[in-house]
Amino acid sequence: MKNRLPREHVDIQFLSLCVSLLAFLGLAYWAGDIVWIKDFQPFVTLISGIFALFIGVLALLRYYTKKISWNYLFIGIGFLGVGLLDIFQVVLDLGGMSNLFSGAVSQVYPVTSVLSKTFLAVIMFVSWLVSRKDEVNGKSKKKKEAILMGVVGGSFGLFIGVFVYLMVAGIIVDGMAVIIVGLISLMFLILALLGYLLSKNWLYDDFNYWIIFLIAFLILSQIFYLPFFNLEYSNMMNLSIWARFFAYIGLLIGFLNSIYVMFQKEIETQNELANKNKQLDQTKAKVEEAYLMLREEKWSLVRSKGSVDKILKDVMKK
Repeated sequence: MKNRLPREHVDIQFLSLCVSLLAFLGLAYWAGDIVWIKDFQPFVTLISGIFALFIGVLALLRYYTKKISWNYLFIGIGFLGVGLLDIFQVVLDLGGMSNLFSGAVSQVYPVTSVLSKTFLAVIMFVSWLVSRKDEVNGKSKKKKEAILMGVVGGSFGLFIGVFVYLMVAGIIVDGMAVIIVGLISLMFLILALLGYLLSKNWLYDDFNYWIIFLIAFLILSQIFYLPFFNLEYSNMMNLSIWARFFAYIGLLIGFLNSIYVMFQKEIETQNELANKNKQLDQTKAKVEEAYLMLREEKWSLVRSKGSVDKILKDVMKK
């Protein structure tokens, strides 16, 4: 049976999430007039990509350590793919790393950015789906794991193919593609957020809270990314990129906290095992001591009986 987290702990977590979202919106309103902040857009995208790769590696290591949750597997695959797409976007847009702080981009809404957002949204939705079926073991688990990965990979590959074909054929223009794909990504993120909230696993595990933190900021990032608001394009892109950056930081903190908790539990287990071994040694020593005392009493009785027999024999002789 899972141990429920303290109610105050859970309340503080969600209060901090609300404060973080409101603080970011306040920062977005205040930073809209700062001109030089757009120069950090490629740099923040690069750092976000590196964070995504780091998260992906941590998630896969966590999965292959115990293989108890498919959630880590799909999060790891998703963030590795998103990290590579984000880094590729920076290099492609800037034509190299020399213009990292120039703020010059070659495309209004890069295709790689659209695909990375959609890929991550789909992966987060699938991670919620598979997190409900973590009790499958053995060959059945490996078979279903392969099927799920094949379905997700095939579906996303088909989506990329159709998307690129429609853009090359001129059936949809860049702005329309951003709106269509952006709305699809937003839908998957909202469904994933509702799924994680309704599953209520955040009552028992801090990591599920950090996933909710991630999805909440990804939704905010996707809302700013869609060209619906009467705002300057560069400001919207900056806010979207910074929201995604904070989302990655949140999940990275969640993973580091999860690893710390795992090691603390391991230390507690080792301490409990050491205490139990110590108690067993003490019990063994007491049993051996009692055995020796019993043995000594037995020999004393034997010697006493021998003495009595000798006295009786002497009396009989007399």
